[in-house]
Amino acid sequence: MIKKIYFILIVVFLGGVFLYLQSQKQHNEINFQIALTPTPYTKPYFTKTDIPMPPNVPFAHAATLTYLENGNLLSAFFAGSREGSKDVKIYGSIYNAKKHLWSKPFVLLSREELSKKSKQYIKKLGNPVLYKNKNRIYLFVVGTSIGGWATSKIYQLYVDNFLSHKKFIYQQTLRLSPFLNISNLVRTIPVQTSDGGFYLPIYHELADKYALILKFNSMGHLDSIIKPNHLHRQLQPSLIPTSNTNCLVIFRNHHAYDDTMFSQICTHGGKKYLSPQETNIKNYNNSANLINFNKDIYLIHNTLDKNPKLQRGTLTLSKMISATNFEKIMDLDYTTTSNGEVSYPTTITDGDNIDIVYTHDRKNIRHIRFNRSYLRTKK
Repeated sequence: MIKKIYFILIVVFLGGVFLYLQSQKQHNEINFQIALTPTPYTKPYFTKTDIPMPPNVPFAHAATLTYLENGNLLSAFFAGSREGSKDVKIYGSIYNAKKHLWSKPFVLLSREELSKKSKQYIKKLGNPVLYKNKNRIYLFVVGTSIGGWATSKIYQLYVDNFLSHKKFIYQQTLRLSPFLNISNLVRTIPVQTSDGGFYLPIYHELADKYALILKFNSMGHLDSIIKPNHLHRQLQPSLIPTSNTNCLVIFRNHHAYDDTMFSQICTHGGKKYLSPQETNIKNYNNSANLINFNKDIYLIHNTLDKNPKLQRGTLTLSKMISATNFEKIMDLDYTTTSNGEVSYPTTITDGDNIDIVYTHDRKNIRHIRFNRSYLRTKK
């Protein structure tokens, strides 16, 4: 038993050395790209719809979202009989922005397909993340070969000129450690950079739980790994640019530091990170994310406001006043179901609309869309 513990500690130490060396790689000057979209006044609206579920599939979780070329939306989520089941697949659905309707779901990826493409045994599939870069859509997905999520890897696929019937092409299994290379997971969407690449926030779960930021180049190849801090039990980082050179990161707090949510400012285009700071937000082991809505920063997160008995019972929108202070704007949704949840939000914006997809009671995926005019009525 002692030998096993020593082995794990050695692997963790050497993996840490690898991460440090990777983080020292130098890059050309990098900036963030913040899209400012002046739009004429439109009538305020707020819609809330459920994405259709596959037939006879009772469980869905961890939705992701991206825009298509024509302004429609593509969402992806994993669904099956239960989390971790071998019948879980990654499903997709397309939102027709003109008709405000979601399509019937279709399979984006199965574990059998990923096994064949990666030439690895895949026991189960988990969190998907979509990211569109020009005409290419990347799909990052969590998969395991043995054990639970703590032994997972991140797989990267892509498709050019997306159509619902086109299959994603396997690009690589992310190599994040020279040793075991396990226990890496993805949840939140990437952020574009001025060099044509992007930052992908991920997290590690095995010996400790901590955040990592991966830098990819314009071809989708991994350039470097950044460990932004030395906090413990911090999962699912969400990163958003606050200017052309700075960004803000928040974390899912896994029952540490009195359940306080931490934020962290980055500078120099994401190369340097200041010390993490405690915020006025409580995070009870819940996924949250940030969105930059025409220079205003918003946080979508769980609160106890509508149902104090459920830590994921209320989904709330708050506005950033400072990097450590967020002010509630409104509750977006809540559940009264015993052990229910409105959780795991993913948020994107085109400058006038905010689109949010999230888990609803682990039975389906729900979509909220509202515009800037509606948000003004809440101030």
